[in-house]
Amino acid sequence: MIDICIIGGGAAGLMLANSLPPSLSVAVLTKEDPFSSNTALAQGGIAASIGPGDHPASHAADTLSAAANHADAERVELLVWEGQALIEAMLSQGLPFDADATGQPSLGQEAAHATRRILHAGGDQTGKKLLQHLLAKTENRVKRLPYSSVLELIMHDGQCTGVSVEDAFGKRSFIQAQHTILATGGIGQLYSQTSNSIAATGDGLSLAFHAGAVLEDLEFVQFHPTVFTINGNSCGLISEAVRGEGARLVDSAGKRIMTAIHPLMELAPRDIVARAIEWHWQQKGPVFLDARHLQDFKAKFPSIYRNCLHHHINPEKQPIPVRPGAHFHMGGVQTNEWGETTIPHLYAIGEIASTGVHGANRLASNSLLESLVFAKRLAEKIQTCGFSQKELFFPLIEPTKEFLLPADLQMRMTEQVGILRDGVELKKFTSDFPLLRFDLQHYSGQQIKEIHRYTASSLIAQAALFRTESRGAHYRIDAPPVSEDWTGKTVQLSVNGVTIGTRKLQHKETVS
Repeated sequence: MIDICIIGGGAAGLMLANSLPPSLSVAVLTKEDPFSSNTALAQGGIAASIGPGDHPASHAADTLSAAANHADAERVELLVWEGQALIEAMLSQGLPFDADATGQPSLGQEAAHATRRILHAGGDQTGKKLLQHLLAKTENRVKRLPYSSVLELIMHDGQCTGVSVEDAFGKRSFIQAQHTILATGGIGQLYSQTSNSIAATGDGLSLAFHAGAVLEDLEFVQFHPTVFTINGNSCGLISEAVRGEGARLVDSAGKRIMTAIHPLMELAPRDIVARAIEWHWQQKGPVFLDARHLQDFKAKFPSIYRNCLHHHINPEKQPIPVRPGAHFHMGGVQTNEWGETTIPHLYAIGEIASTGVHGANRLASNSLLESLVFAKRLAEKIQTCGFSQKELFFPLIEPTKEFLLPADLQMRMTEQVGILRDGVELKKFTSDFPLLRFDLQHYSGQQIKEIHRYTASSLIAQAALFRTESRGAHYRIDAPPVSEDWTGKTVQLSVNGVTIGTRKLQHKETVS
């Protein structure tokens, strides 16, 4: 029995580990090596109102504006105020950052932010630098278990008591824990086009669903507008920061495509930009990001520059072909403001969690901030929760059942549950891939991993079919935009079916 079992080693998982007292026994499980996470790929940076003249209220206003009237206003307040203090504290404790001539953080501009408030490290390597920082901080404080795939959450008397795990050699075992944390990241690999790590397969959604937890906002999948795309293949992310510096979206003739679509053009909210690019691809042809006029591209975006050259595109001399790809999941396992789920002793932080701060459309560079802020909050909460669970015996069961993952699932997700959705197509998808609850312990480890992909895909499609409006990143061709009937309502899924929840869109009234 250990104190804390953290499933996932990205920003959220490691920040939690770093924020817990050294007296606790902590295990961090990752499916791959420590750098195979979306955090390691995060190029844009961390949004926080630490610059001169900036203020958390401005950051909150931008976050709420981008969220399509679906964000939890009180949680957004927590994010921006605690985020400001946390980032300032982390900077003083050695968090790496890019500095200006005076030694102060050199803050970047990104879409839908009122001012330059994006903290960068290593140009476009913020996530990697953050990960290195947190790995160093937790070096001697946690037990790392790489190449460990969590197969199932272990439940006893309605509480989570640990995990069933398979190692790199296919050996299955149990890890019992006082507190189990889902920090499994995103769902991008459920789609054929994505900016995400190979590890981002939506396991956490399926693990939580099979354990009986409530999930919400699963229909809100953010597609990054600019994934470097060659011959239909995703070749890496082109950070929003490149557009923030002035790069333009153009067609094959060099004509800008955003001119008549939004007054902010390339810096419009991501869902608008992504739909414009995808529509152009489907109706008129390829779209390119023209950065040839930018100064110091190679210095500002070193990893993007290297990746483009690797694929025989010189961004200082050639436009970069781009197309939207699955990037970030606003929804996830329902949590309160401390990261607690609907199951005792089970928590969720980072992209797998639905905190409500992103609403229907995440503001650029708020993802790393959310991971850090809510991980810190959970560390505080866990220390007040007690450690009273007793060790239990769970027998290992030999696999007796079979499951075959449909070969076309990933492409069907892209075509039917992607950027442009339609009720008829969503019904076809949910009919072909119905949401099922599997008795996981009776399947082999490999089949359970495939079941998790299937279940996560089915959950997202069910939610997308149920919300009969277009809002933020959820765009239904056959449904009206932003229906008042849906304002302030969430789609909640669990083994008990679908229910409608409510979202706090306004602050509580304060009495002077």
